[in-house]
Amino acid sequence: MKIGELGDQIVEQYGLSQFKIVVAVSTGVDSTVLINALINSTKIKHQQLIVAHVNHQLREQSIEEERFLHKWCRQHQITFMETDWPKSQHPQHGVEAAAREFRYTFFKQVMHDQQAQVLLTAHNADEQAENFVMQVIRGGWLNQLNGIPERRTFAQGWLIRPFLKFTKQFLIETAQENKLRWFEDQTNRTTEFLRNRVRNEIIPAFRKENPRVVEHIQHYQDQLLEQSNLVDQVVLEKLTKLQRDESFDLLALRKESLPWQKKIILKIITEVNAEIAINENKLGELVRLVNNTKQAQATIDIGKNYKFEITYNYLRIGKKITVKGEQVKKRVVTLNSWLNLDGDAQFQLSNQKSALDADETMVLSANQLRFPLFIRKINPNDRLRLKNGGYKTIRRELIDQKVPNEQRERYFAITDVDDEILWVPGLRKAWLKEPFLKDNQQFIMEFRIGGSPHGQ
Repeated sequence: MKIGELGDQIVEQYGLSQFKIVVAVSTGVDSTVLINALINSTKIKHQQLIVAHVNHQLREQSIEEERFLHKWCRQHQITFMETDWPKSQHPQHGVEAAAREFRYTFFKQVMHDQQAQVLLTAHNADEQAENFVMQVIRGGWLNQLNGIPERRTFAQGWLIRPFLKFTKQFLIETAQENKLRWFEDQTNRTTEFLRNRVRNEIIPAFRKENPRVVEHIQHYQDQLLEQSNLVDQVVLEKLTKLQRDESFDLLALRKESLPWQKKIILKIITEVNAEIAINENKLGELVRLVNNTKQAQATIDIGKNYKFEITYNYLRIGKKITVKGEQVKKRVVTLNSWLNLDGDAQFQLSNQKSALDADETMVLSANQLRFPLFIRKINPNDRLRLKNGGYKTIRRELIDQKVPNEQRERYFAITDVDDEILWVPGLRKAWLKEPFLKDNQQFIMEFRIGGSPHGQ
């Protein structure tokens, strides 16, 4: 195939004629064919193209490749952007994944700096098949067999892979027919990486059984993608019916069959953060929690600093809250001086008349107080004195008032010198041992959020 015709086909198929385009070029045959197809297209200008190259410093030959590509871009008046992946950043394990993350971070930066709308990469049909086989070997979810998407959002634009339907052999023949120069990566022949073993041993063995095996894998992936899209559409419809602001109706979710529950739970998590990886064991744990009718509230860590939690009749995914050291310390209460607490909460002990309502204040007589007073975060095992002389734990009071877990860390306790709780604003006032005496000096405890009344 003539290289210019291939370029015209790519530009027309993906509507690229008006865009500024970053092309990821490694000097291998795939990306060499891609960039040459574009510069020989009659439907795009050289000024629209930016070559992005990463020297991974994994082999000595990469220096020569970088020099060749730099010179080639200068000859064709194409912007050349390159970067090195320092050896000091190479991990001992997972080199391939780390290299990929480094590359795409660089590509994103180039798109931003060059104000480009499209990134093109030269992944081909053989690599699709390799990914399929690798995923089968590793195990995981069925939708992971769908393959590399041909087009997806990336940075401020799109990532497009125009060669996914072309085999490696077709690209080699195209390069040879058009007398293109490319470099062979010698590390592709080593058995150190799983991809190389799949590429050099497993796929060739499959091809001996059937030369069209790569094409057949493509057909399977197309079917899987169609079915996956149909399932996603139904899941989104179900999710819309379950959603209640930032939470989901737990009782309604329990009425779904277990397969739908799993799909819905995975979708909820993915919508919050697509990087959260849930394996089969973790999903089973989440499903069991959803269907545990004996537990009113519970939380499971799902990674990436997120938690999966049920609170009475609702389910939600939330950020884990880390309580800083200074937040759990006692703070001494000073008379007639507002203390700034977490967020915009404030507390004051005053001997002056308060402008706040009774629910936002607690009035005590001097005989009921043992100074100094302190304010701190509550502990679930803290106890509040009752009218009958008994005690009730903060944990039980929170449960009785059905306070969601995510709100429980916001409460403060005002205590005396003996750590006896006087008041938990917004929750309950303690019944003090000493009676209130009108003739004694009176003190007013005030708690507010955002300068406005708060609490009970």
